Amino acid sequence: MFGDTKSKQPLFNAMATRSYDIHRYDKTKRSKLDDACELAKTMPIPPKSGYALVDSWYTCPKLMNTYAARGYQLIGALKTNRILYPQGIRVRLDTFASYVTQKEVHLVTVNSSPYWVYRYEGALNSIENAVVLFCWPKEAFQVPKALHAFLCTDVSLETQTILDYYSKRWPIEIFFRQAKGNLGFKGYQVRSIRSIERLWALLAFTHLYCTIGLGHPLLFGDGLRKVRNDVKGQYIQWIYDCGRNEIPLDAVLKSLKAA
Repeated sequence: MFGDTKSKQPLFNAMATRSYDIHRYDKTKRSKLDDACELAKTMPIPPKSGYALVDSWYTCPKLMNTYAARGYQLIGALKTNRILYPQGIRVRLDTFASYVTQKEVHLVTVNSSPYWVYRYEGALNSIENAVVLFCWPKEAFQVPKALHAFLCTDVSLETQTILDYYSKRWPIEIFFRQAKGNLGFKGYQVRSIRSIERLWALLAFTHLYCTIGLGHPLLFGDGLRKVRNDVKGQYIQWIYDCGRNEIPLDAVLKSLKAA
């Protein structure tokens, strides 16, 4: 959730502490969109204004209206097949983007990376008025597969600010990737709800330990590497001590389950 349009400083920022909530979804009870709306209803009401950051699956009127009722504007990625209505003409976003010229874009730098950006303000399917930003990497202007689009319901927000705010969502994707690639979240084979929730607890504790449990705050990747190096060092130290104490190699291999 993000900040005040005047100060451009975050009022609410769940990512500042890298605190994430893993929510279990039951497709037999309701849709993912309905589930997201129910979660949105639990958000604290911001004292001034706030911004909800979502991916392209959730950039839709139903969720926008739910967040609006709690005092939040929505900033979300858009699929490039979404329908726009420039000057009342119905056209796909990617088709409209293909007619954008170099004179109509300007460079915006986000997290040290430059992008050519075109700003559209107007109607979309089922959305009366919103800002849509068309973005291409500096070296890939008008390369179709390089196009990315973002929507903001707050039409008063500057282009730079919209992209800066949305970039704060990227650590969530990194967290998902780390959880799947480094913490086994992608390949677990348990099926019961209790087992899954226990796995989530272990994942959360591991993430917490690697980020704030090593004496000073660290990025998760840095903390995980430190923990792994520490464990590797302990193995080496143990093997070294076994050698000094003249413990037979067979016994060492057996203890390491390498016999």
